[in-house]
Amino acid sequence: MYKSILSGAFHGMESFLVQVEADISDGLPCMDMIGYLSSEVKETRERVRVGIKNSGYQLPVKRITINLSPADVRKGGSAFDLPVALALLAASGQMDEAAKMADAARENEEARGTGEYLVLGEMGLDGTIKPVKGVFPILMHALDMGIGKCIVPIENREEAEAVDGMQVRAVSSLAEAVSVWTGRQNAGGSSDDRNAEEEKTENDKTVGSLVINRENKKDFADVCGQEMAKRAAEIAAAGFHNLLLVGPPGSGKSMIAERIPTIMPLMSREESIAVTKICSMAGKLQKGEGMVWQRPFLQPHHTITAQALVGGGNTPMPGIVTLAHRGVLFLDELPEFGREKLDLLRQPVEDKKVQIIRARYACTYPSDFLLAGAMNPCPCGYYPDLHKCNCTDQERERYQKRVSGALLNRLDICAEVGRIEWGQLQKQGNESSAVISKRVQKAINRQKIRYGMDNKFNADLSNEETILYCGMNAGAERILERTYTKYQLNPRSLFRIRRLARTIADLAESDEIKEVHVSEAIALNKGLWHA
Repeated sequence: MYKSILSGAFHGMESFLVQVEADISDGLPCMDMIGYLSSEVKETRERVRVGIKNSGYQLPVKRITINLSPADVRKGGSAFDLPVALALLAASGQMDEAAKMADAARENEEARGTGEYLVLGEMGLDGTIKPVKGVFPILMHALDMGIGKCIVPIENREEAEAVDGMQVRAVSSLAEAVSVWTGRQNAGGSSDDRNAEEEKTENDKTVGSLVINRENKKDFADVCGQEMAKRAAEIAAAGFHNLLLVGPPGSGKSMIAERIPTIMPLMSREESIAVTKICSMAGKLQKGEGMVWQRPFLQPHHTITAQALVGGGNTPMPGIVTLAHRGVLFLDELPEFGREKLDLLRQPVEDKKVQIIRARYACTYPSDFLLAGAMNPCPCGYYPDLHKCNCTDQERERYQKRVSGALLNRLDICAEVGRIEWGQLQKQGNESSAVISKRVQKAINRQKIRYGMDNKFNADLSNEETILYCGMNAGAERILERTYTKYQLNPRSLFRIRRLARTIADLAESDEIKEVHVSEAIALNKGLWHA
């Protein structure tokens, strides 16, 4: 007997539907699985065999063939356990009369394009259903293909319910999944049968998730002094500009960088969907979390591998640069990462994407992030204080060359973070993140109106758009021309200064870029010119 059940998978950033086909026929007892499978999918055979037995069902002593179609796409993960188990039970005739009635009703619904379930879930040896990766992007794709119902693990319920228009049935065991499939009951975790204490309007859910995701105890009010560096962080957040902080140990570089997310706006819905897809594929969604609204903040250690940084592997998975998409990637002690790994950031920083090409696959991941770096001016960290610094000129030069000029040329802001004086430490009433955030939001609102988009910042402008939107008055143009000629800047630096000046003007609520704006932009960009 033959039975087919719909499931799904993802490869890189692309999701696709998978038809799980089961056929049971007379012959030598065996269970074969085919369809270009990875090792974890091949292990489905044993998990399903034991899980079916321990759930009170029987696996027929016949020839069993499982096919996952399309057969020309490699399939990975453990999400096929549940659809394979349901297909086997249906093909072996172990669904009761209610299943036949439900199948008949489902066939009528499928004729109208509304009735077929998409099934995802890993199964334990005792028949329990465990969470899987990639539920959100798979269901988004299924909805686009006209599939409106799904059966998922109960731990993935919030993630699945974040897909508007998807009817979700969440199950915790194979027995529950069978009951849902046969139409005998809704699962306890379904979107149609919620507990009274969990009942909320869709608006309440959204507001609640915003409040939870915005919880951050770090605040710019904790940072004493360092007004120039805080100003640089404000400009970076307002225009999504890349930032480098340079200063001695203990001066507050990391404190400032870690507080940048507290002054950035919440993501637009389009940005949130993109980030949620990435987190779902990487298995980074927190328990009970649906949509991700807060911008990511990632701070990898300098011992990170190149593959973990940009992504890849036998089965393609996103790296840190992709997990930081539309958020902040903070690299503390920048030179310690090594020139080879830092140069891998050149394409993501410039093109806002990273291409992973291997012998068996090629995929492209988004990587549009704000890069924040922090470094000491020399190996000991105290230059130019010659009373403390004991580094030679050659040592300082070798240290700074660990960060290539090609990467530095792709940054927008370089701010010095100096030693904090005693009086600054005693100062009370430092400006809070809430106050700075209001100025940043006003600047971003101006950008939304100017570009007609919710998720386009000044740093995202192309060269043509920079010429169109970053017009200066005559005095500002003369200052920029003199600087370009005197310091022999390259065109990339010129356009970055223009975009930076546009952000400074937005913070000043000025439609025109004036002399004071371009002068500040030049001062903030000047520390990168030696590259």
